[in-house]
Order: sequence, then C-alpha cells, then structure tokens
Amino acid sequence: MAVTSARNIMNMKERHFEHESRIEKYTLADNLPQQLSELNIRPRAIKHGYTLQKLTPKDKEAVIEFLRRFFFLDEPLNQTINLLETPESRCYELEEYASSSLADGASIAAVDENGDYVGIVINGVVRREDVDYTDKSDDCPHPKFKRILKLLGHLDREARIWDKLDQSCHTVVEVRIASTHSDWRGRGLMRVLCEETERIARELGAGALRMDATSAFSALAAERLKYKKVYGLFYSELPYAPHPDPPHLEARVYIKELL
Repeated sequence: MAVTSARNIMNMKERHFEHESRIEKYTLADNLPQQLSELNIRPRAIKHGYTLQKLTPKDKEAVIEFLRRFFFLDEPLNQTINLLETPESRCYELEEYASSSLADGASIAAVDENGDYVGIVINGVVRREDVDYTDKSDDCPHPKFKRILKLLGHLDREARIWDKLDQSCHTVVEVRIASTHSDWRGRGLMRVLCEETERIARELGAGALRMDATSAFSALAAERLKYKKVYGLFYSELPYAPHPDPPHLEARVYIKELL
C-alpha cells in the first residue's frame, strides 16, 4: 500500500495515550484469499504463528526501523524520485509522517514468536469536524518528499470523501501505510491485519475506512478487500507529481462503509 493523506505532517507534537493491547493468536493457514489460487500463487510452508498487538508512540523507533527495511525503499512514489538514495539514507519528514498516526491508537503489528515485527499497518483516525483541505506541503523542507505531500493533498481535496459518506458518519479510519516482512508475503497476513483494522474501526465508532492506493498493487489489495473506488488520478495529469513506471500509473482513493 502507500502513504495516504498529507494531514498532520508538519509541526506535530507527540501525543501520548495508554491503551490496553488486544492480542490474538492466528495461524498462517487462516483462509488465504481466493485470488491466490486465481493467480496460481501457492502459499509458503507454514511453520510459525503470530500475534497481533496495537502500536503506541512508544513503538516509534521499532516501527520506523521496520518500515525502512520493508516499505520506504520499495514504495513506487519513493522509488521514482529516488527519495532514499541508498539503504542507509533517511527522510526524517517521511519518518515523522509515518509515526505521527501511532498516537491515534488504531495501528497494529503482527509479531512473530521471537517478538519481531512481520507486518505493520499504520492507521489514522480523522473526524468530519476536523477536515482541513489547505495545502500542507509548503511547510515541508524536504524538496522530494514535498512533491509527494502535494500529491496527497491534491487527492484529499479532490476525493472529498465526506461528501460521499452519509452525514451520520463522523469518524473515518484511514489505512495509511501497510507493509509486511519480505519472508512473510503471500501468506494472507495483510488480509488479517486489514480485518483487524476494520474491527478496531468499528470499536472506535468509525462509519467508514479509507485507503489511498498509490500503486497498482495497493489498488488490487483495496479491491480484494471490497473497498469502493471514489476517485482516481493519472500521475501524468499533475506535472509536479512523481511519475512511477507502469503498472503504477494511477493514484486512487477508496472507501469502505461500515454498516
């Protein structure tokens, strides 16, 4: 998946909270998506289980380390503008963006039997009364990441998801970043993390989920999870936007209403 809306990136103050973590046991044999068989993908041998746990701001350093290994370098928008020139390079503005949502209490990680992260979903909580469509990218000092933020702000303004949701919906949980360990891909882990995200969203009283797909892979994932596309934009339409190589030609905004 990909980073999503550009809100809360600059001048953020860390907010602390305490939530009791909900931990459940899953096995990797849990109902792999039907699409695996359709794509002739065979699940890998199952040897280990994992638990799910909520993330808090205290987990920031471990989360960033995981994302530096398995997301930041691979995300198509980051790749196409060479945001991180080497595996050791860092974009602190991107790291702050990624970690700022931890304070919302809706992000989760899959943890293996050794206590290591094998999958992470960073979720943000937004409310109708807090909607702000102003362009935040001007405050970003990093010229490359600024291009991504400007694109994300454009998606937010043009999609206007609140106009598409029932007036009774006052809270939306946004799936902002999702990533799995390379050795754990193809096992249905992301599906479980997204299902847990939906459970948390309902627990928080959210009326819908949102996912911005900036790659073809994340768009496919959204559609498999029964999200509905509400807005799409070809990168070629915006001169300032990164222009990833095919098949990543379009950015899309998806929502899933929780009935």
